[in-house]
Amino acid sequence: MDNARISIVIPVYNRAGIVQRTLASVASQTARPLDIILVDNNSTDGTVEVLGRWKNTVQDDAFRVTVLSEKKPGAAAARNRGLEAVTTEWVMFFDSDDTMAPLHISRALLVIDDNPRADIIGWDVMRHDLKGNSSRNKFSATRCQWHSLFNGSMATLRWCARTALVRRAGGWNPDIRFWDDIELGARMLALNPMAVHAGKEITVFVHESAECISCTSNAPTLSLMEPALQSIARTLPPGKKNWCELKRVIQAAISAAEDPRAARDVLNSVLGRTSSPAWRMIWHAAYTYTRLGGHGAARILRPLMSIVAVLSPDSTGM
Repeated sequence: MDNARISIVIPVYNRAGIVQRTLASVASQTARPLDIILVDNNSTDGTVEVLGRWKNTVQDDAFRVTVLSEKKPGAAAARNRGLEAVTTEWVMFFDSDDTMAPLHISRALLVIDDNPRADIIGWDVMRHDLKGNSSRNKFSATRCQWHSLFNGSMATLRWCARTALVRRAGGWNPDIRFWDDIELGARMLALNPMAVHAGKEITVFVHESAECISCTSNAPTLSLMEPALQSIARTLPPGKKNWCELKRVIQAAISAAEDPRAARDVLNSVLGRTSSPAWRMIWHAAYTYTRLGGHGAARILRPLMSIVAVLSPDSTGM
């Protein structure tokens, strides 16, 4: 396995009943050799035994499976444990309730071969939500920081990257418990990597589950999002730090129906950090438009924000 080129790191917590679906999709990959790193994160439901049996069933000289344990709770800590064990040039992080098509890894390796200067290879994914709806979630190889913050372009399952890049960015931050993938993505993108889109074909399928914190109520995000947004703001140049303020305002408006007081507090906090009438107008417009059911406030307001950023620079370091 010394000639394996990519590792797949999968954190697992109490997934004994459903992780087999994910593991089967990984075992079906046409790419060989392949390095799989599974990290159990304090499971109590027999998950460790499931992982061990699968390893014994599928492992061979061209398909190495490593099962590790991480006691510190949280997917970020588990992913970091897996990252420590990676010996390949490229790494991909995957989740224990999602699936990949058999050609997924092969396609990624072909794109890597065709783009030897690339640092990140990304792809669109198909998301199936709890209501039975499906939507295409896109990766963008241009305007990467913007699309990561507002469209989740650097969400966990949408990319693979050079292992050295992920490590140089500092790996996953265990103290970020919400949007930790977007926060890592911001630090990676701040290093000015070359990103390439793998193409239109969908080879990753995200299956939302009730246990997924990002799939439940929007209201908790108002408090949970702050550590990630403050960290992301530190990766942005001065003229773009207000992107995070816009994200706060939009998220507050989305959550207003469930927790109007918290939403209004977020909006007032953002308004209070600037004395610029232009920025205050933008924040009010984004909040009102989104609160009334509008979509795409960030996209609509971006041209205006670019102008205001020149005429009225950031008034906050947030």
